[in-house]
Amino acid sequence: MNNVQKNILIITTGGTIAMQRDSVTGELTQAISGKSLVAGIPQLEHVASIQVKEFSNTPSEYMTPSMMLRLAQYIQEIDHSSIHGYVITHGTDTMEETAFLLNHAVNVDKPICITGAMRGADALSADGPANLLAAVVAAASEKTQHMGVLVVMNNEIFLADEVIKSHTTASDAFCSNVLGSIGKIFEGEVYIRNVKQNKFIVASPDVGSNVWIVTCGAGMDSTFCESALTAAIDGLVVEGFGCGNVPLGMVKGLRKLVQEGIPVILCSRTHHGYITKEYGGEGGVSALEKDGIILSGHLVSSKARILLLLLIGAGYSINEMRTVYKLFS
Repeated sequence: MNNVQKNILIITTGGTIAMQRDSVTGELTQAISGKSLVAGIPQLEHVASIQVKEFSNTPSEYMTPSMMLRLAQYIQEIDHSSIHGYVITHGTDTMEETAFLLNHAVNVDKPICITGAMRGADALSADGPANLLAAVVAAASEKTQHMGVLVVMNNEIFLADEVIKSHTTASDAFCSNVLGSIGKIFEGEVYIRNVKQNKFIVASPDVGSNVWIVTCGAGMDSTFCESALTAAIDGLVVEGFGCGNVPLGMVKGLRKLVQEGIPVILCSRTHHGYITKEYGGEGGVSALEKDGIILSGHLVSSKARILLLLLIGAGYSINEMRTVYKLFS
């Protein structure tokens, strides 16, 4: 592997990868700077020439869409002429959302790989160093060019549009909600399928709109929808059952939201597969689409919400939003 001449910029944002257990409370807390994190992995110097910039030291549960957008702007404003690829270290709780936002807000045609850790830096089997090394290998590879933002965890490579965190603590917590990982890293080499993902860019100056997510449960009615109207929300993402169906009692409320000009996006609470028009009836996907509800394709609710925030901030009409979401079908 001849990646020694590649210049890779590591941007650190915090997360478990930079945490250690407090000796008194036993809880994980932010403890390691970006430069210290990189200094603890001497193997990196054999892969590429490394630069480090610390964007933040924030647990990812505290990351907000506005912070994610600032990170996108931060990356966009960097002098890219001498950089061959980027690695972002990030907490795993909201990694999939940040990856998705960066994929559709950063107009840089160079590898951007996001990684993190499921265990703290002082754990006996800490996974952060290996994950960071793998992400640098991926970012320095010619094979990841022109693929958009990627997530590299546990030596697997995922598309930003498809990756989800599917387990609370396992080292292999990340997976794809569509067709699986697109590649692996083994003994310092990248093995990857030749695939592409949607790489349209939304030039949004703001992601501060009030967009809620609601998960359907058996027998739910329109009470939540009425509360949403009272709260003057800007958009709603609904996690329906299975293929995307919703309880009959919710239909009237969802129609009311659409009539009021509020974009309503339909996902599945299964978090895997596509929204499909499989069943009839008022609560079925076909009827809901006719009522004006937008189908999310394969996007999980967290990403459907990020996309809606970007589109609202960029001033898209509901019909224009519908066209964008069809890209994921």
